[in-house]
Amino acid sequence: MKRSDKVMNGWFKDTILDPALWITIIATALIAFLWDESTLLSVRINVGTALVAMSATLLGIILAGLAIFVVFLDKKYIALIEKYFKIETELWPFKWTALIAILCVAFGMVLILLGEPCTLLFRFIIWGALWSFSYLLWQIYELVKFLTEHAKARAKQIQIDNEKTKNKNR
Repeated sequence: MKRSDKVMNGWFKDTILDPALWITIIATALIAFLWDESTLLSVRINVGTALVAMSATLLGIILAGLAIFVVFLDKKYIALIEKYFKIETELWPFKWTALIAILCVAFGMVLILLGEPCTLLFRFIIWGALWSFSYLLWQIYELVKFLTEHAKARAKQIQIDNEKTKNKNR
């Protein structure tokens, strides 16, 4: 667990205990394993195509969010962040969400290219596809909240700097 926490920059416990992770795992497992197989098979190519398109688009949004975060960074803001966290820790949400987006694209491609596998294998693949997409959507929302908090902190820092500049010029 310590190794996992180190790799995840301190986010291991938060990620594993995230209710969204477990809600999406259970909900999508119910769909994948209890839904009518012929219905799931009949929509697999459409689902796969949608997963690839949407997840690739969301991956672009994640990268744009990372670019916005990087723009916030200057010496003063990095110093502010490092008072409370390591800068690497603040990058984990981007890495995690990007990883889920890539998994989702991969599951989508498998659904498109797979053919007709045995029932159990197909149900596990559809479960992975549904889980990765539903969890990805949830994590995109969390990433937006994360960026919003940084935007507020950065705005506050700029306001303080502006007030210091005004007071200096008086």
